[in-house]
Amino acid sequence: MRSTHTLEGLVVDPIDGAFRGAVVVEDGRIAAVERTPDGPPEPLLFPGFLDLHVYEPDGLRDRGVTGYLLATRRVVEPEDPLCLGLHLEGPFLNPDAAGAIPTEEITAVDLGLAEDWAASPALIRLVTVAPELPRALDAIERLAAAGIVAGLGHSRANALTVRAAIDAGARFATHIWNAMAPLRARSTGPVLALLLDERVTLGLIADGRHLHPDVEELTIRVAGPGRIALTSDLVALPAHRPDGSLLGGDRAGAALVARMARFGLPEAAAMASLVPARLLGLADRGRIAPGFRADVAVLASDFRPQATLVGGIELRS
Repeated sequence: MRSTHTLEGLVVDPIDGAFRGAVVVEDGRIAAVERTPDGPPEPLLFPGFLDLHVYEPDGLRDRGVTGYLLATRRVVEPEDPLCLGLHLEGPFLNPDAAGAIPTEEITAVDLGLAEDWAASPALIRLVTVAPELPRALDAIERLAAAGIVAGLGHSRANALTVRAAIDAGARFATHIWNAMAPLRARSTGPVLALLLDERVTLGLIADGRHLHPDVEELTIRVAGPGRIALTSDLVALPAHRPDGSLLGGDRAGAALVARMARFGLPEAAAMASLVPARLLGLADRGRIAPGFRADVAVLASDFRPQATLVGGIELRS
């Protein structure tokens, strides 16, 4: 027996735009999306948010997040059904760009270990590497060949090395700007090369703390929303040290979308949902459109989360 129900409100789709409509959900998928000009202007119906960088997943389902990568530096077996796999943020990082990562958890590139990871692409979905390390380009090439997203981060690399890493298969910038060599007029470091290369998706911690709003705007103006994946770097509280230095993020999902709504609702939906879905090869997520999985973030007009649906079923805390 088929299960059918309808959601009404302001549909926000990264491609079709924002409009008053009704979303017909049938057996866990979106069967139809109908425009209803006289329908209610709220709640906001966003595609479920996907986060590529989460250390502390507790509470995500209350923030509109319907899938995430668990950030770690060792291989573990996640038990949460919302977890899409692992983001190994290291250990092949530059200790001079460690940021909040303990330097004792950073190691030289081990190609044998990279080969082990390459054998588990269903579990290990993304690996962050500093491309300037010896043998890093070989590791990136092997990971990319296995279907694992190779990310660049915690790096002091020059632009030439970053371009070589992208040519080797790197396709993601882990929290661009943060824990990277600074952008200078005569020494651009990794940031400018990542910004300008259209092959790269840019992970952006858009919490208002990791980046100045003008830097967020510059990044989006240069790269466009179609290359930005909003990430949280969500950690257990407190998210900063007593001196104010950051250990990670404390905002995720709807809170990031609320800040990015100044660039447009469909643009925010692209950055929070469709772009990360495409990076991970999830062809049936990231849109409010027929045939897509009924993963929906239901938000009030002020972006407060009201409900999170996965496969058409509301998640409970």
